[in-house]
Amino acid sequence: MNARLFMDIRPVETLMLGYFALMAIIVYISQERVTDCPALLAGYAAAASFVLAARWAERRFPGNRPAALARFAAPLLVLPFVYSAAADTVLVLHGRYLDDTVSAWETSLFGGLPNVLTGAVGFPPLTELLTLCYFSFYGCFLIPVLLYTRGRRALGERYLFAAMLTLLTCYLGFMAVPLAGPAAAAPELYAAYRPSGYVITTLQGRIMAAFDPPGTCFPSPHVAGAWITLLCLRRHVTRNQRVALWALTSGLTAAVVYDWYHYVSDVAAGLAVALAAHAVAKRLSVRRERPRIPVPA
Repeated sequence: MNARLFMDIRPVETLMLGYFALMAIIVYISQERVTDCPALLAGYAAAASFVLAARWAERRFPGNRPAALARFAAPLLVLPFVYSAAADTVLVLHGRYLDDTVSAWETSLFGGLPNVLTGAVGFPPLTELLTLCYFSFYGCFLIPVLLYTRGRRALGERYLFAAMLTLLTCYLGFMAVPLAGPAAAAPELYAAYRPSGYVITTLQGRIMAAFDPPGTCFPSPHVAGAWITLLCLRRHVTRNQRVALWALTSGLTAAVVYDWYHYVSDVAAGLAVALAAHAVAKRLSVRRERPRIPVPA
């Protein structure tokens, strides 16, 4: 690989590589507060190499569809590592979780912890419905690939950049306000007021227990990811699809508090991140698509 590899690089690739470099620096200077500094540094180096290798393969074999698809999807393929690695660095700034501060503030503001208040009006069918909305978030990771394979690469590219910008911003936010989450921070209240549901609720609970580490709360990546999906796609889908997007996004936004996954503060921050990321992505898209006027010699 040489300097030509960095020519005509995609915005989402620049974003990912910049994030890897930033996180590697943070991990290195905070290694006393990180469990396994060498493994994290090696992981970020491997993720960057994978993104660059996918780009090299697509350029090396022009017209090869699998190579082109692999390059397009590379940011999504490294995301599981990026998320888990972010969870390993949540305490590098504060050294502890800040749930006591956030829960006390929300209790004072709302007259009680919102997770308890929402659960007081809940019942199993509602739990199942809201948790289904929350579960639907995982489908967002398939959307860019579906757009790509259906010939809507430009839209898929814009959405992928906006989604990655949104999620990576959330991952950085984990360090700014590390929260274990309401269920982990108040297990007695959670045991007393946890909502009950059926199949989807049980399945989602197992997914959270296996793959959702503490500290990955603020801002809520689920809320941010759902809203950036709605903001990016609402003008490019059918009316029925738009209604479904609004319904699922609204249900997910309520579910994260109702199901004790997040505080209201996480929801507000996640929405703010989505709005900001959408504004940035839209501005960059307009700049890239603006025709260049040749300068007279």
